[in-house]
Amino acid sequence: MPIRTPAAAAAISDWLLTDGRDLVFTAMVDSFAWRLRAAGVPIDRMVVSLRVLSSSVLAVAVSWRPGEPLSFRTFDYVDRDSGFYQRSPFRVIQTTGKPLVIDLAETPDDAFGIVPELKADGYRHYAAVPLFFADGAVNAVTFASKDDEGFTSEAMAFIDRLMPALSAVLEIRTYHRVLREVLATYVGRGPAEQIVRGTVHRGEVTRIKAALMFGDLRGFTALSTKLRPEETADVLNRYFDILVPAVTAEGGEVLKFIGDGLLAIFEDGVEGGPAEACARALRAAEAALAAGVSLEANGAPVRFGIALHHGEVAYGNVGAIDRLDFTVVGRDVNVVSRLSGLCSILGKPLLVSDVFAGAVADTPFRTLGAHRVRGLDAPLDVFEPAAG
Repeated sequence: MPIRTPAAAAAISDWLLTDGRDLVFTAMVDSFAWRLRAAGVPIDRMVVSLRVLSSSVLAVAVSWRPGEPLSFRTFDYVDRDSGFYQRSPFRVIQTTGKPLVIDLAETPDDAFGIVPELKADGYRHYAAVPLFFADGAVNAVTFASKDDEGFTSEAMAFIDRLMPALSAVLEIRTYHRVLREVLATYVGRGPAEQIVRGTVHRGEVTRIKAALMFGDLRGFTALSTKLRPEETADVLNRYFDILVPAVTAEGGEVLKFIGDGLLAIFEDGVEGGPAEACARALRAAEAALAAGVSLEANGAPVRFGIALHHGEVAYGNVGAIDRLDFTVVGRDVNVVSRLSGLCSILGKPLLVSDVFAGAVADTPFRTLGAHRVRGLDAPLDVFEPAAG
């Protein structure tokens, strides 16, 4: 096959849009880089950088070097003000919409933040090329070379012919990831996977058995009247930063935030059944309460209560025909919610139902009596861990 000809570029583009598109992302990047080298483009390093829509990550990058494993890097939201972007070639190509090609020997170290690193690794030439997505987003692929000749106009013209196909394939992959990440951020990873698989119609619900957790802050209404709205949001964020990791560490699924409340489920396993699900929920609750002793606002401690129950719920789409919520509903959801309200009334951080207490055989509980609550005909038998 001729090197760096229109026919060679067309062959790589066709591969990207057919066989390459079907490969896993890392295999596609690796094979694309090798095909460039085989066509005579002198690349010794390639980085594909993609912006993502995530609550914690701004962008991801995968780096290729011949004969080395691919490496990944994330650019986190918390580091958005570090100045990395302002010192990056990405800012130039996103502003101009044009490739940037530099001879590193003639480029001062302070031109871009990456220049000293490239020089230290022995690279002679560097090129950053924009990737245009259909929605107007501009991402980037960069190349570095140790070759004396580097990225000539002929080589850049060859690369340019490949960018529409590469952009199309990467856009599809990026938005598949974005769809899953955004859904998982707002509805939880389990519901997100079901929604992506097509569970999007009202009434599509399944019955599941699970341990249910409901946590809420004590005296939050009174506390919020003393705080500015931004301070109230900060307290909630720090509170949920305690509960959510504890839930996910035990394989639970956070389904929704209801003001200062959190509803989570720990679905019964195939083998462990209720005992295993309840044990995970109990460990999560105890871990959250232990971590929560440091939570405060305006110098005063902020306390929360957690209620645990086990039962059967309807899990799926509930709502209006064009505005749905993926959640759990049923009597047992009401039970755990009412049980949570008793945490404040009884002054207890952790309460469980009789069903839950009976499922966890190796943890002793003591009774706190039966209590009438709104919406339930019979009183609730309430327990707490014997060590509580």
